[in-house]
Amino acid sequence: MAKTGKAYPGEVRTWIAADDLVKFKEIARARGLKDVELAREFILNGLAVQEADLRNRLESEYAQQLKASTAEITGVIKTGVNRICAMLAKVAVATLASNKYLARLEDTEDIMKDCIGAAAKQVHAGLTEEEKAVAQSMSKRAGSS
Repeated sequence: MAKTGKAYPGEVRTWIAADDLVKFKEIARARGLKDVELAREFILNGLAVQEADLRNRLESEYAQQLKASTAEITGVIKTGVNRICAMLAKVAVATLASNKYLARLEDTEDIMKDCIGAAAKQVHAGLTEEEKAVAQSMSKRAGSS
């Protein structure tokens, strides 16, 4: 029984069936408690059970909401990853096709070097200042390795 050391200012009266009253008194006698002490303990235990039930229902609701939100976020991430992978596959196919085409021409090595240089300049020109800083940092790290 949870005791707080405070007086119990409330009063509760109820009626129960005679058989239940006999059982109640037997339990009180067996535990060495007064009827009022056992009644208080039963009420406090009942309140604790109700509070736990309410808390469990709320936690279950929160868990369901969290699960739904997580599933939604995961779905969005998967969709984004799939789009990026599809774009990379298209770029890979286009690059391979360009390389195959150039392989059929004469002097492809010089043409390929020119094309790579032009592509690198075009990509570099499109970088933001932040991206340029990251690229420079990576170049320094790669150079020091």
